[in-house]
Amino acid sequence: MSPKNKFLLVTALIFAGLGLLLIIQASSFGKLRLIFCDVGQGDGMLIVTPKGSQFVIDGGPGSRIGECLGQYMPFWDRRIEGMLLTHPQKDHMEGQVEIFKRYKVERVFATGIKAQSELYKAWEKSLADERSKVITVQGGQKIAIGDVTFDVLWPSVDKISLWRIAAPRDLNESSIVLRLNFGDPSASSGLKLCAYLTGDITREILEGLVDKSCQILKIAHHGSKTGTSEAILNSVNPSVAVIQVGKNSYGHPHREVLDMLSKKKIKTLRNDLEGDIEVDATKKSIYVR
Repeated sequence: MSPKNKFLLVTALIFAGLGLLLIIQASSFGKLRLIFCDVGQGDGMLIVTPKGSQFVIDGGPGSRIGECLGQYMPFWDRRIEGMLLTHPQKDHMEGQVEIFKRYKVERVFATGIKAQSELYKAWEKSLADERSKVITVQGGQKIAIGDVTFDVLWPSVDKISLWRIAAPRDLNESSIVLRLNFGDPSASSGLKLCAYLTGDITREILEGLVDKSCQILKIAHHGSKTGTSEAILNSVNPSVAVIQVGKNSYGHPHREVLDMLSKKKIKTLRNDLEGDIEVDATKKSIYVR
């Protein structure tokens, strides 16, 4: 084969590959994608809206969240429309430092409750260097990312005011709890999807927040027995439960929680068993990958 023909062949293959990637990326438009990234023993989630906006919740320990974003975001897209930190602990925030290095983050959502750690200082410095718009989160607010909204259920205004003076002994108590909403709840047709995203909140607090059923429940605190109760499962009545968990010495997820989920016949997905977990929703259906 002549050099000219080799060049033409290689060029054609490159364009064919790019065309295939474009087709794959275009196929995700029009649906909501909830990707629970396999970040090990921690939480890290990517939400891609039907119009292509990206919203990251937490980042897990280490840098594995970067691999997840690289897999599910278009390779040419280096911008994240929003990133939320539920609470300032390593297994939720360390990966966000890596995200700041790789992507332009437009908005950062957090409570402003601080941790006394070198990692938190590094996160604050990354945030300052990035010059993202910082939005303080508190109960009662709504967050809009593209055509998806989030109800902020916790922490309350009073608790945030108190914890900014002195952080709680257990930072898990300050974890942001969200309810994701997709679709028009007043419409007579089409899918209305909601999901509770619970961080590491305790079950005592969560029991007072879940006031409607939702198809998806992110099990709190990696499946710890301190984050889930029968009362929560009865109120939410989910069809799918997701446990963000990796290899650990804490006994997560606890057998007590797994037994509750099994008893209620709730489809349960775990990052330590399935790897990345993707829940997709269109206006007519929900399906799990």
